Amino acid sequence: MGQGSRVPGQQSGLTLIELVIVIAILGVMLALIIPRLGEIGDANLKQSARHLTGMIRFLRDESEATKKVLRLRFDVTGGHYWIEERAAPASTGEKPASDFKRYTSVMGPEGTLTGQTTFRDVKVASHPDDPYIQFTPDGWVEQAMIHLRNGDNKDFTLKVKPLTGDTELLDGYVEEG
Repeated sequence: MGQGSRVPGQQSGLTLIELVIVIAILGVMLALIIPRLGEIGDANLKQSARHLTGMIRFLRDESEATKKVLRLRFDVTGGHYWIEERAAPASTGEKPASDFKRYTSVMGPEGTLTGQTTFRDVKVASHPDDPYIQFTPDGWVEQAMIHLRNGDNKDFTLKVKPLTGDTELLDGYVEEG
């Protein structure tokens, strides 16, 4: 008998046992993969939180190094954030202007949340209706609660600590306190 020839009456194909084994392997693979699909939203959220954390640390250090008052301004509905600096006084001896302008830095002109991550709100006690965090040359960082929501509508809170500018990512919508 040469290769490729069959015994009369024998059919080629998979046996029932082989089919059951293949289905079982596919079932195990799906059981391992499907739960991880939900983590994609968490990955985007964590990436956004890491970028915000890096931006906050940078602004604390940058404010101290340049002796400028800086702030991180948020567009809550658009999912964007950017750096602003206090405008310099018009002449020496004059009190600094209270208005701010965009600040160009190595961190880029503007940050954007990743994927389906959105801002729910940004809460700062001294100005609850104006979403920004201020950084002063003496190393002070305003305490803030940045509330984020991932693509699965799960809430998270990025808590910004004063003085150090450290952040902590917490599950759920956490109020200040």
